[in-house]
Amino acid sequence: MIHTSIIADWGPGESRQIRYFHLHHVKYVWDNENASFSRLLGLEGEKYTIAQLLDHSQGLTIQEQQQKLQLYGKNVIDIEVKSYWTLFVEEVFNPFYIFQIFSVILWSLDDYYYYAGCVFVLSVISIITSLIQTKKQSLALCDLVAVSNAHTVTVSYRDGHCKIVEADLLVPGDIILIPPHGCYMTCDALLLSGNCIVNESMLTGECVPVTKTPPSQSDEIYDANYHKRHTLFSGTHVIQTRFYGNNKVTAVVIRTGFSTAKGELIRSILFPKPVDFKFYSDAFKFVVMLFCVALIGMAYCIYLYVIRFADIETILLRTLDIVTIVVPPALPAAMTVGTVYSLNRLKKLKIYCISPPKINICGKVKLVCFDK
Repeated sequence: MIHTSIIADWGPGESRQIRYFHLHHVKYVWDNENASFSRLLGLEGEKYTIAQLLDHSQGLTIQEQQQKLQLYGKNVIDIEVKSYWTLFVEEVFNPFYIFQIFSVILWSLDDYYYYAGCVFVLSVISIITSLIQTKKQSLALCDLVAVSNAHTVTVSYRDGHCKIVEADLLVPGDIILIPPHGCYMTCDALLLSGNCIVNESMLTGECVPVTKTPPSQSDEIYDANYHKRHTLFSGTHVIQTRFYGNNKVTAVVIRTGFSTAKGELIRSILFPKPVDFKFYSDAFKFVVMLFCVALIGMAYCIYLYVIRFADIETILLRTLDIVTIVVPPALPAAMTVGTVYSLNRLKKLKIYCISPPKINICGKVKLVCFDK
């Protein structure tokens, strides 16, 4: 859905109207020049040079800060936890479970009450267990991310005064002060003065702290990945700062919210890219092959019952029953039990998984490579 927002006080007696929409926690704004929507990326998206960012050390005014807050939104990484009903619908409308419901109804019509009842109860238990585990994993991940949002930071404004504000009010262009004892970074920022020793293990897995230094004057376009030696990334921990004389360690906010390095990491977990595994294609071929075998059996069964002048009800029950024999309806329940057991083992190792079906794919992994 496309929204329209009016940002007041954009200039002397002026206001600016913007059209935007959100997709996967990313804001896209209408660009009149290109006649298209473009992603809102903070200062990095505005193609500033290193020299321009270094000259921005005076900070923003209160009015500019409020304008940018309306444009970029709050600096938070909030995860929506799906309701039990949503998870239930996503789980039950799996093709395997739909086939299972069809099989239970078919068996009930054929007086297989005990077997149908056992499969139905097993399926209900497996679905409920899977829902509870998925909900717990989502809540745990949400709580883990929410803790990082509850921080304060000192912001330096253009008029020279400093103010301690909540980290969720930071906007691109703010000048923040890094305390000597270190801090937890809640945004991506370019270091302007002083040195920082940073623990980036949360993002990179590197256990050795790295030193960040301010860049020198340059006409190069700033890029967070290329200039990572000068960038403090969200989700990292500044262990210690070093400064000369009475100078303070300062940094300019580049990206906030889901546009930060940590935000991109969370987005990759919430919205993984579709993966084309050979496992999927092989499984699909196998199901198609079984279906072809079932069609042959159904055709032969229909032929036998027709020449014996059987009634339509008997023909339908017996021919459709062949499908439930070729493709085992209890397979989804059995796979769910294995998945839930795997979730519990991963939980003991403090590994979060909010997409249980991916566990079955992991069972086909033959080689794991580490760069550490």
